[in-house]
Amino acid sequence: MRTVNISDLKARLSAHIQLVRDGEEVLVCDRNKPVARIVPCLLEDLPERERQLIARGVLAPPLKKRSSPVSWPEPPGNIPDEVIERIWREERENR
Repeated sequence: MRTVNISDLKARLSAHIQLVRDGEEVLVCDRNKPVARIVPCLLEDLPERERQLIARGVLAPPLKKRSSPVSWPEPPGNIPDEVIERIWREERENR
């Protein structure tokens, strides 16, 4: 991790951003006290829609990847689709 004071960051911003693009983190200090960290934004493996939302500031990317994929449990019960559709229609009609 590279450490830089704000004055040096302002003077050589492009060079520090290139370090981040190359995968290095930059710790930003104000009078030698850490105040921020600039980290690489790894979005290559995300779907295009998520990249667009991140670029607009609507979605924040995860700070680190999960070690293993999440496996959700199967929902309990075995209700046929026809029954669910009938219940849904009844609820919509009663509004």
